Amino acid sequence: MSTRPDNTHKFVRTHPSWSVWLRRPPVVALSFALLASYAVFLLPSAETESSLLFYLNINLFILYVLFCTGNVLADGKKPESLKMLVALALIAIMCWLFYRYSGAEWHRLREFFFNWEKLQGKWWILWQGLEVTLLLAFISGIGSVLIGLLVAILHTLHSPTLNFFLRVYIDVFRSIPMIVIMVFIFFALPFMGISLGSIVTTVLALSLGYGAYATECFRAGIESVHTGQLEAARSLGLSRWKTISKIILPQAFPVVIPPLTGILVAMLKDTAVASIVAAPELLKRARELYTSETNPTPLVAAALIYLMVLIPLVRVVNVLENKLGKKRSR
Repeated sequence: MSTRPDNTHKFVRTHPSWSVWLRRPPVVALSFALLASYAVFLLPSAETESSLLFYLNINLFILYVLFCTGNVLADGKKPESLKMLVALALIAIMCWLFYRYSGAEWHRLREFFFNWEKLQGKWWILWQGLEVTLLLAFISGIGSVLIGLLVAILHTLHSPTLNFFLRVYIDVFRSIPMIVIMVFIFFALPFMGISLGSIVTTVLALSLGYGAYATECFRAGIESVHTGQLEAARSLGLSRWKTISKIILPQAFPVVIPPLTGILVAMLKDTAVASIVAAPELLKRARELYTSETNPTPLVAAALIYLMVLIPLVRVVNVLENKLGKKRSR
């Protein structure tokens, strides 16, 4: 009989017998009770923050917090709901420690950056800016998708001359920052006799810039279709355009949609660059209020509005990617 050790579970972590006691519910409860007692009775006050006792107690407290939370988080038998609760408690404790002992001037921070009284009666200005932002993103999104789809289809013609110019467009607009594109269109084209408003400039710049990214998404989706299906379409006598519209694109869209929606979400965020050409979008409105109130609270409010709009969109994109990924794996 072979005496070779069993390596089936060689990557499974083993613990000494005494560590089992640390993971028992009474021990965990007692640890957190001691942690709470430490926080109430042993931590120094803010007045003693210059003493050696202050630094010693704070460091010991942090080590004890990490020990207690690590004891729960490293236990594979603990439920995930408990681990999430402990992780959130750890974050809350660290934030409380920083708030209590950092010596920061929180009242001045609130007065300067979170002075919501400055926005009383002026929120409607930010909401108007948000409407313009969403309108710009919607129109530019349609434009970038149409440009990307057209360029990707033209790329399937396999014309060396045409592909050269298409590649130049893609490389140039993917390499130049969006702010440079907007500034060139808005400020340089008038010298050539072409004057465009701030809204048209923003839509054109976003459509051209993100159309280059959309082109790569569509090209990847088209190339994911097996060449055997193209040969079958030719054998049936289908024209090139019917093959693209009825065979290639219906199979390419499920591959294209997840990265394309991610690009469109990024484009919504990039509408903030339009403030450089005086488009009345959200950031432009916030900067106007910042100038008139001499307080950056409107900029903080604009950032919160961006989060309120973009985080749900990002989550929708992730859900869409997961669903389409499961469908393709079937």
